[in-house]
Amino acid sequence: MTGREGEIQEIRLGDCPICGGRGTLKALQYVHDIPYFGKVMESTIICEKCGYRNADVMILEDRPPKLYSVRIEEEKDLFTRVVRSKSGTIELEEIGVKIEPGPAAEGFVSNVEGVLERVRETLIMARHFREQEGDEEAVKKAEEILEYIEQVKEGKKPLTVRIMDPLGNSALIGEKVKSRLLTQDEIKSLSLGPYVLVEPEEGEETDG
Repeated sequence: MTGREGEIQEIRLGDCPICGGRGTLKALQYVHDIPYFGKVMESTIICEKCGYRNADVMILEDRPPKLYSVRIEEEKDLFTRVVRSKSGTIELEEIGVKIEPGPAAEGFVSNVEGVLERVRETLIMARHFREQEGDEEAVKKAEEILEYIEQVKEGKKPLTVRIMDPLGNSALIGEKVKSRLLTQDEIKSLSLGPYVLVEPEEGEETDG
């Protein structure tokens, strides 16, 4: 069940699995239309007692499992839209960063600049921990990636961004974006995050 486009719908989910709060868990769903792409639903689960929060994104039109890629070469490319569901894997080639879905993965709708900001914040935290541990090599590597990110933002360095989703719920959207279908081997090698792919049993026929 989804709300009308442009409206935020609240759904009561019952008790919180984290803190056990009675009737404190709710979901907020927001449907909006992304130009030249289609309808997307953003859903956030929140506990009113302990503050637990988890977000996901779902594309409301059937889309096949695809690999989307874009080469960021100037500042305007940073505005390429990113729709990432819990089952989407993001790769930032030149800096060797791979964002894979895990059990606590969150979905979001942002742009390439927003993704780079998320990576930057994570790297700053990681650098801090490595400094405390005295791992000079890891600190140096983090600083090199942070410097590269700043140069990408200024249009001085290129960056190849890819997103892959076995469930077809993630995408890059923009004039320079290229896409192709994922191969069966690629689908099998990708993480599904909290989801499970259910395949029909051998000999089982689906209604056509």
